[in-house]
Amino acid sequence: MQNTVMVEDRGPADWIVASGCDPITFSLILNRLNAIADEMTSTLERSAWTSILSVSRDFSCAIYDAVPRQVAMFDALPVHTTSLHLVLAEIARTFAGDVHDGDVFICNDPYRFNTHVGDVVTAAPVFVDGEHRFWSVTKGHQMDIGAFVPSSVTAAAQNVWQEGLTIPPLKLVDRGRRRDDIVELYLANVRYRELLLGDLMAQLGSIEKGRQRLIELCGEHTAAEVMRYVDAIITYASRRMADQIRRMPDGVYRAEGWIDSDGVDVLDIPIKVTVSIQGDHVTVDYEGSGPQAKGGVNGSYATSQAAGAVPFLYYIDPEIPHNHGVIDHITVKAPLGSICNPRYPASTSCATVVPTNMMCDVINKALGQAMPERVLAGIPRAANVPQFAGETDWSGNAWGAMLFNNRGGMGAAFDVDGWPLFGSHGSFGGLKTQSVEQIELLYPLLVEVLEIEPDSMGFGRHNGGAGIRMVVLPRNGAVEVITFGDGSRNPPHGIAGGTRAIGGGQYVEDPDTGLRRFASASGQLRVSQGGRYVGVSSGGGGHGNPLDRDLERVRRDVRDGFVSRAAATVHFGVVLDDSPDPQILAEETRRRRELLAKKHRPEIDPVTPAAGTWAQDNMRSGDVFLLNPG
Repeated sequence: MQNTVMVEDRGPADWIVASGCDPITFSLILNRLNAIADEMTSTLERSAWTSILSVSRDFSCAIYDAVPRQVAMFDALPVHTTSLHLVLAEIARTFAGDVHDGDVFICNDPYRFNTHVGDVVTAAPVFVDGEHRFWSVTKGHQMDIGAFVPSSVTAAAQNVWQEGLTIPPLKLVDRGRRRDDIVELYLANVRYRELLLGDLMAQLGSIEKGRQRLIELCGEHTAAEVMRYVDAIITYASRRMADQIRRMPDGVYRAEGWIDSDGVDVLDIPIKVTVSIQGDHVTVDYEGSGPQAKGGVNGSYATSQAAGAVPFLYYIDPEIPHNHGVIDHITVKAPLGSICNPRYPASTSCATVVPTNMMCDVINKALGQAMPERVLAGIPRAANVPQFAGETDWSGNAWGAMLFNNRGGMGAAFDVDGWPLFGSHGSFGGLKTQSVEQIELLYPLLVEVLEIEPDSMGFGRHNGGAGIRMVVLPRNGAVEVITFGDGSRNPPHGIAGGTRAIGGGQYVEDPDTGLRRFASASGQLRVSQGGRYVGVSSGGGGHGNPLDRDLERVRRDVRDGFVSRAAATVHFGVVLDDSPDPQILAEETRRRRELLAKKHRPEIDPVTPAAGTWAQDNMRSGDVFLLNPG
């Protein structure tokens, strides 16, 4: 989510001049703030100890003013940065009158407006000439947070105490002196003590780098001048956002989707949305969504705010800075006691994934007919992101690793195919995958297969991004596999006549019997030595009628192994010969397309819950299916 922009290239800047700001200085300060956030990001990435931060980059760095309003972020995760101001405001409220130069605060409490317990916020106030001017902030997803299972994201948690250590707003560094008692309390409650201490120090180093650079910026321009331009930058984003929303059709739009389960035993939980666009403001209301879940798949207040805003960030011109001026044009409502906004002490362990991704998907469904050129088809909602954990690595230590290599594909857009390894709206492609060589070097795992899964995407004028097949074998004793996500039973939807994707799934193969234990998108499985974990992630949904896809693109899809010959015929009406570089059989294709054109294609596919059939289609005699195993 890069936000660098040269203002002078964006059209008339009369309002900047009228406000007393110089357009060149405006542009320089805007991009300097982005550069500071970028340096914070690089600092954290290069100094973190666990792969979830140092390789996969499951963290965000941002700059806020003292209000706090979001000023700048760079290459961050949307689910973090569209809600981070909420927990930061809670920290400021808790310590009102006790915020000093040299302080650092820590919090991960979702009931104090954090996203979920796995995301640890560290925030430092930035003082210039004795006055509080900014906040330098990081949010990092921890490899472990002390849950009853070795994972920081678990659907099996049924209350806040089972999901791990909850940290209310605390002062981690007091006027430059690190509170080692707080650090020890934290480390005493988590696995992988040395690694997590390294990650915590990396977060502190990142915010210190941000603090230093912000003080330097104020020294170059004076603090008053910088703050005047910060106000102008936020106003600039607000005015451009207002203009973008005015271009959207006014109206009230509704849609519904379904979450696979509540993490325990309830299936097909509805997520309903009403989107109201009026003038330059949007209201997103999740009234009518299902009750709060028994398991850890509830959203939090922060993730509901993020979910309602994220789609609108990719509807707009990507060069508009994603600061507080954009967020202020969106109001999000989520009924208390629902799966979108549960009552304490419900677990929100999986909040950044479930139900957040479906909350984004239903906005796209709702606005699909009003502005199909802006919306995405359905996404795989982070299913098949396994966290492996074992008792002994090559050094004899307990170990854990969250692998993002098996993420599903992005939903197709109006004018472009989706890309693979998208994962979720919350990360929006911002997470990275580890190289296979690195995985096998760091952990006692063998990646036997990592490849594109043919026919895994939804088909359309533009196809969804492909899903992935990943097969992993333990190499030094049995391992636990804890997965989280959604979208297997209720697969990514197609839009504007596009087809749904496969949904995908996962199973563990027994080394002795060859029998396979299939599992829902969230759960815990044990893989014995010699066994196999197999995950097949879903592609994204298709956008537009498949009959409108260019014939040559269909031919190349088959040639390159993304689409099978059978799917080309069934969905696209393209008949090919049997050569390795297949050629289109013109007359057979004409006849097939004429036949398919007579069939009605639904605007949204599917329109009912439980449409995913991947597990049933792939199970053999003797296989079993486990719902939310734990």
